[in-house]
Amino acid sequence: IIGEGWNESLFVEGRLPNRFDLDAATTDHPVLLKRFFNMDVVNSRALELAGVHDSTPDPQGGKIERFPDGSPNGILRASAKLFCRRLIADPTPEQAVAALEAAGRAYLAVGITSILDPGLHPWEMRAYLDARRAGRLLVRANLMPSWHGFREDETIEQLDARAAELGVYSGLGDHWLSLGALKMAIDGGTTSRTAWMFQPFVGEEKVYDYNRLDPEDLREFFARGHALGWDIGIHAIGDRAHHEAACAFAEVIEGSPRKDHRHNLIHAYFATEESLQHMARYQIAAVIQPTFIYYEGDDLFRDVGERLAHQYKPARTYLERGIPVIATSDIPSTVHYNPMIGLYSLVTRKTWKGTPIAPQEALTREQALYIYTAAGAWLTREEQVKGRLSPGFLADLVVLDRDYFTCPEEEIKEIQVEMTIIDGQVAYQRA
Repeated sequence: IIGEGWNESLFVEGRLPNRFDLDAATTDHPVLLKRFFNMDVVNSRALELAGVHDSTPDPQGGKIERFPDGSPNGILRASAKLFCRRLIADPTPEQAVAALEAAGRAYLAVGITSILDPGLHPWEMRAYLDARRAGRLLVRANLMPSWHGFREDETIEQLDARAAELGVYSGLGDHWLSLGALKMAIDGGTTSRTAWMFQPFVGEEKVYDYNRLDPEDLREFFARGHALGWDIGIHAIGDRAHHEAACAFAEVIEGSPRKDHRHNLIHAYFATEESLQHMARYQIAAVIQPTFIYYEGDDLFRDVGERLAHQYKPARTYLERGIPVIATSDIPSTVHYNPMIGLYSLVTRKTWKGTPIAPQEALTREQALYIYTAAGAWLTREEQVKGRLSPGFLADLVVLDRDYFTCPEEEIKEIQVEMTIIDGQVAYQRA
C-alpha cells in the first residue's frame, strides 16, 4: 500500500506518524507513505520484509529513525528510504501507460496542457512513447532523463553512457513529446531536514550529509553534460546546495560558453548573494514550485528559523535580478498540481493556514501567470510555438469560471476551469 503527497503539518496531531500508527490500519500488508520530500514512513510489516531491525546500521547518506529503546520507529530519511522502496515492483508497461492517461485527464481538468517529467529512467521514457503511439498521451510532455544523483544501483559509467551514447541532446522531439534536460539531484528537502545547509537545522548540532551525489563531482558532471549539448536541471534545496550548484554552473559556462543553454536550479529555495550574481550573469534559471509555500510554509519556521523562512523561494528577487523563473508543481512530491493554488501562493505568499511567507517576494498576477506559461515554454525550448495566446502559436488555452486578473486575491485558489483546449480541440469540459 503506497501513498504520497503529505506532510505532518496537514494532520490534526501536527506530528509525523510512526509504524504503530500505520499498524493500526494493517499489519498484513506492507505500507509505505512518501512524505514530501525525501522521507518515508512505513509500517512494521514493511520493515520486516526489508530486514530492518534494531541492529540495522544507518546507510551512507540516510537515517533510520528510532524509538528511545533503539527499535526502528518506521521513519526513514534520505537513502534509508531504499530499504523499503526496493520492495516495490516497477509497473508493467500497460500499467504505466494507464497511469499516464489517468494523470493526463487530471491535468486537463485544472487547465494544464503541457508538463515536464524529471528524473526518468528508460522504462518510464518508453511508457511515454507507448502512450503517444496508442493515443493515450493527453497532454504535451517534455521528458528529463535521470542522470547523477538518483539511482544508487547504477554506476557513474552507466549514467554517463546514458547521456553520451544516445547520440541526441535536449530539444529532440515534436510538440507532443520532446526530450528536455538531464535531471540531477544534490540534496533532499527542508522540512524533512535532509537539505544541504550552511548551518544546522533548528535544534540540531551539525549539518548531516544526506546528499545524493558527491558535491566534489558537480563541476565534472556539469561540464560533461554541457559539452554534450544537454541542458541540466539540478535539484538544489538547501542554501549550501543552491550556492554550490550556481557556482559550479558559472565555472562551467565561463570555461565553455554556450549561449543557448537552459541550465536550471530546481526548487531554488534559499539564494546567496553570490549565487544570485552567477544566475543573473549566466542566465541560470530558477524552477520553483509555489504550492510548497501553501502546503509546507508553516513548517519552515520550525526547521530553518525566522530569517531563512522569510527568504524562501525568492521569486521577486529572481525576477528583479533578471533571472529566468519558471513555476511547476513537483507532483507527486507535493500535495496538489492545481496551478490556481500555485498562482495564489505567488500572489499572496500565504500558507493554507494564512501565514505570510516572505511577503516581500510576492508577484503581480501578470508576473505569476507569465512564469506558469511563457517561461515554461522557454525552459523546454518551445517559446516560439507555445506559452502565449498569439497568432501562429499552438492553440492551447483554458476558459476559467471568473477573471483571474480582477477577482479578490483569496478567490484565486478557488478558480475552476470550464474548458481546456489543446491544438484547437476541446480536451476537457466541466460537467
